[in-house]
Amino acid sequence: MARTKFSTLRDDVTAKDGASERIAAMRAEAIEEIRLFELRHREAVSQAELAGRLDVTQGAISKLEHADDVRVSTLRQYLEALGARLELVAVFDDEKRSVPVHLGRDSAA
Repeated sequence: MARTKFSTLRDDVTAKDGASERIAAMRAEAIEEIRLFELRHREAVSQAELAGRLDVTQGAISKLEHADDVRVSTLRQYLEALGARLELVAVFDDEKRSVPVHLGRDSAA
């Protein structure tokens, strides 16, 4: 079975017309849709360390990171433990407008 070096494949792909634009768009899209565990990895925080910050088990962090449906308050706590804040935005595609959404008494701060 013949093998091709990654650098050769990369060069073949990037040589095609419009490749750099398509790659940049895909990269931007991927950054916009980051998963929780990827965000945690980028911050160089282990599940165990984050669990300690939140006073929960490591298993609870794993479960949260793989959940399909997460409470906003739980997501807010997770992000705050990573040093980030949660911002919610309602996007109206047909009107091309975005509106910040504030939930509860503490979220407008």
